[in-house]
Amino acid sequence: MKDGLIDLLNEKKAFDVVEFDLSRKLERLSDTCIIATGTSARHLRSVADYVYRYMKNNQQNPRIEGIAESGWIIIESRGIEVHLFKPELREYYALEELFS
Repeated sequence: MKDGLIDLLNEKKAFDVVEFDLSRKLERLSDTCIIATGTSARHLRSVADYVYRYMKNNQQNPRIEGIAESGWIIIESRGIEVHLFKPELREYYALEELFS
């Protein structure tokens, strides 16, 4: 599932796609976190739509939070989180530092 999501993000031109395995962390919300960046609110909305539909088509029952205009969208389902950011918000929140 996560490999398919990473392929989809790359196919839809999200950039700086990274994956974190959180399964060995004691205090975790998910097993896998995928972070990617979009170029604009419109691009984020489009990529989020594709990720949501991919998860739904794979019987994952995804939940989506945030809106593209805010610059941060999270799609989560069954131990996988996908965080989609605008570049400036990704830099500001620096989740990579938190998860690594």
